[in-house]
Amino acid sequence: MITVASERPTDTPTGADLPAGDVAAFEAVIGVHFDDPALLHAALTHPSFANEHPEDPAPTNERLEFLGDAILGAIVAEELYARFPQVQEGRLTEWRSALVCGPTLSRVAVDVLDLGPWLRLGRGEEQTGGREREGNLERAYEAIVGAVYLDRGLATAGEFVRRTLGDEFEALARDPGVLNPKGTLQQIAQEHLGRPEYRLVGQSGPEHDREFTVEVYLQGEALGRGQAGTKQEAEKNAARQALPKVRARLRELGDAPAGIEQPGAGEHGTAGGTAVPGSGS
Repeated sequence: MITVASERPTDTPTGADLPAGDVAAFEAVIGVHFDDPALLHAALTHPSFANEHPEDPAPTNERLEFLGDAILGAIVAEELYARFPQVQEGRLTEWRSALVCGPTLSRVAVDVLDLGPWLRLGRGEEQTGGREREGNLERAYEAIVGAVYLDRGLATAGEFVRRTLGDEFEALARDPGVLNPKGTLQQIAQEHLGRPEYRLVGQSGPEHDREFTVEVYLQGEALGRGQAGTKQEAEKNAARQALPKVRARLRELGDAPAGIEQPGAGEHGTAGGTAVPGSGS
């Protein structure tokens, strides 16, 4: 366990409320009890809050985010190394990048932890949708990883990451194509259903923090819809949503997904019998 004095604002009241409840309630949400609850205040403090409340002793979450990003990457790398002993370094690197990217972490922050209501935001950030903003959620998740590491050590941080990213790891084990949904969708659809077409159907937010909405069409029908901070990530999310529908449609037609091995079919680049489709975007 590492102690960093500047990240332990012990004069923060341990019982001070967070936006959605007290510290004990948030500890229940993340499943970790803190010896120093002030670290949680720091992990949830957006720079906009610190700017508007200079009297508040908690630092912003930027330094904890920096630390948490490094710890998270190491934990995810170790988990991938252990889960997929036959997968080569290049593919593991791709998977790690996909698991620790903004869209994945913000999705986990919302779906698993519901972090939005707990963020300490300034008034302006609050009024412009900061609780739903991908970057804020991603950074808060990484900052929490850093806080858990400082307070409880690497083992507990590893447990937290593996638990909160558990669905992502399981989805990868079942279907490696989920981390490259655009390439997988094109590969299984093009022979029987044609080439997927991606259409930008909406965008919102300020210029520096846009949110894009994209739909993917096959044979003129919208089969998936995705939102993200970039058009590319929105397209990936749309493709990810469309994949199970396309697979179901091909099964109804009696056509095996073209070029995609089913779990247990491959010999090379597999782990636990799970086939690994080719990569691409």
